[in-house]
Amino acid sequence: MQHKQPIVKIAKMAWLLVCFLIGINYFNKGPLAGDYMPDFLTMMTIVTFPIGYLALYLVKAMVWFLPSTLGNETVRSYNIAIALWVMMTILGYFQWFYLIPQIYAKIARSKSNQ
Repeated sequence: MQHKQPIVKIAKMAWLLVCFLIGINYFNKGPLAGDYMPDFLTMMTIVTFPIGYLALYLVKAMVWFLPSTLGNETVRSYNIAIALWVMMTILGYFQWFYLIPQIYAKIARSKSNQ
């Protein structure tokens, strides 16, 4: 098991680098026009699939709820994009580097017990 640790660390760093590059690419486009949002959402959804869809629905709910409580000027596309990027990155990291290994270990234990 020890020999897999460097591979896992490299995978974590590479995955986080991809997420940060997607974020940097999107947020450095200048004024956040609607043209960049589909590309951003597509790239982040691919990297965080399938749990990334959960973040999309959470942000949709947040966009619906916040204007009614805080006013429309509080909710801007930049703030929503940052919240979405952070949520998708955290959920994707949790999925790929905690949840999936736990499920894999549980399946491996159940197969070895048979």
